[in-house]
Amino acid sequence: MNDHAMREEAIINTALDLAEDRGVAGVTTAGLARRLQFTEAALYRYFPGKAAIIAASLRHLAERLFATMMLELMPDAVQHGHAVAFQIERHAQRFALRKGLLLELLIYAAAGRDEVLQSSGDGFLQEYGRQMTAYFEELQRLQLIGATMAPAEISRLWICQLLGGFVRCRLMREDWNPVQQTGFHSFVGQLKSASAVAAS
Repeated sequence: MNDHAMREEAIINTALDLAEDRGVAGVTTAGLARRLQFTEAALYRYFPGKAAIIAASLRHLAERLFATMMLELMPDAVQHGHAVAFQIERHAQRFALRKGLLLELLIYAAAGRDEVLQSSGDGFLQEYGRQMTAYFEELQRLQLIGATMAPAEISRLWICQLLGGFVRCRLMREDWNPVQQTGFHSFVGQLKSASAVAAS
């Protein structure tokens, strides 16, 4: 990794640390430069502004999530319907890392007006939706869940469950744990009941 790439990575990691401590809105280029012992002018050699740094941070966390999905969401490893719930629960816990920072970045991207930032959020949601649709499609093909809904619809329902639970907890100032949400248990219950129907 060259020096420029190492500096970019340091900026992203520092932005993530600040966002976890202060919230995404609390990340400023001045604060980043101070913590990195840069001048703000030096920071702009790597990123044109805060939105670009936040977009790069979102992409960084998204790449990590996608890497783990390949190892954790494996329909072929499922022997019985209840194991699907275990895979989904383990996957959901990834979103709880760093106080739900990936979802906070995603919501911040959606609320902003910067095209690069919105594009990063949109790109993540499209790719995540595609991968989750493929996962649910394969579960249906292997008859590990019932075919009561199209895989794309199950995927959309899952994404709404994640985001909705996160936003509700933030608004209520409650700690957020995706697998402790009522909606999570309802979602998994639908998959279980669907798989029971398919098995009978």
